[in-house]
Amino acid sequence: MSPRQLITLFCAAEMSGMAAYAGFFAQVPTLAAEWRLTAVQIGFVSGAFYAGYMLAVPILVTLTDHRDPRRIYLSSMLASALGAVGFAMLADGMVLAALFHALSGVGLAGTYMPGLRLLTDRLQGLSRSRAVAVYTGSYAVGTAGSFLLIGGLSHAIGWRWAFGLAAGGPLLASIGMAVLCPADPSGEERARLTPAIFDFRAVLANPAVMARAIAYAAHNFELFGLWSWAVAFLAFAYAQRPADRLHPDEAVVGALLTLMLLPASVAGNEIAARVGARRWIIGVMTASAMIASVLGFLPGQVPTGLVVVLCIAYGIATAAESGTLTASVVAAAEPRYRGMTMAAYSMIGFGGSCAGPMVFGLVLQLAGAGRVAGWGAAFLAMGAGALTGPLALVILDRRARRAKDGGTAPAEDRSEASGR
Repeated sequence: MSPRQLITLFCAAEMSGMAAYAGFFAQVPTLAAEWRLTAVQIGFVSGAFYAGYMLAVPILVTLTDHRDPRRIYLSSMLASALGAVGFAMLADGMVLAALFHALSGVGLAGTYMPGLRLLTDRLQGLSRSRAVAVYTGSYAVGTAGSFLLIGGLSHAIGWRWAFGLAAGGPLLASIGMAVLCPADPSGEERARLTPAIFDFRAVLANPAVMARAIAYAAHNFELFGLWSWAVAFLAFAYAQRPADRLHPDEAVVGALLTLMLLPASVAGNEIAARVGARRWIIGVMTASAMIASVLGFLPGQVPTGLVVVLCIAYGIATAAESGTLTASVVAAAEPRYRGMTMAAYSMIGFGGSCAGPMVFGLVLQLAGAGRVAGWGAAFLAMGAGALTGPLALVILDRRARRAKDGGTAPAEDRSEASGR
């Protein structure tokens, strides 16, 4: 396959496998009312998905250093389907919803980064960097498609049937990859050459990698906090100014907001290649934190249309460094440690994904979910979390430069900026 065909195949499978991904997020107002959930409970169910991901990813992604990633990928797609079916058939409150949401998170842990490993192992140079940006951006397309699919089907046939039908997405993806993606013939050689399984010391000792892992956690804290609560936030904003004419469907806006990750990630990666990855990441994360500091205080104070526009702008700002972060880690990893590096990076990063929705819900409940000040405080918490990313890059990159006896920018930044 050509690089373009490979990228198309993997991105299509990724998006199909995420068909049920945003189901709970798209149905927060409905399920919160039906199950009488508090803001903290909503945050718990939302965060359970990323908790499942975080707990499974160090095992499943590290195994790609020792086993054919294709086998891990296919079995994990089935876990995603089972999570969606279980949610559709059995979820009746916080506990079972969180359980099946976590199972879906395990499924994503075995498909997202292992899929990226399958793809990047077959590419080199600038093609690899661009593939990472497109692949990570396709995550947003899958999320947006899930918002639209679940939102549309729920209006027509109810949310349980919507979840059940969405389970067909990962099943279709597993069939497509089983047929079109050949097994890795180097599996035995990989197992012989790679270090001891789950020995993360070499990865954790690399300050440049750890800086980007912490920045990824801060990025995910903000991004997934926004994605998890966007529909509920817009519903609140609409209620503050019911006379405003512009009230687009919340699930549609949520889909558009997440869809922005693809162009933002791809364009951001191209800009970073010219201005430097580290400079781009720090600048974008600082800008997104500034938007968060004002967005939550706007409902009722400005026209609803402006709130929608700024919410989408915030989504773009929280996404624009996504591909650059991941591409820089892939470039920095030694080939024999690549799976382990990606596992540590993803585990730390999705710790932020787990915490973001929960912290948002906790702050919102403490400050008042029915008050503009409560939403403002919750968004301020998102922005504060985002700022830990630039801080980690400044501190740990300085340590990396000292370790290299006064070298310049970390190697992964130089290679990404030059397109090598």
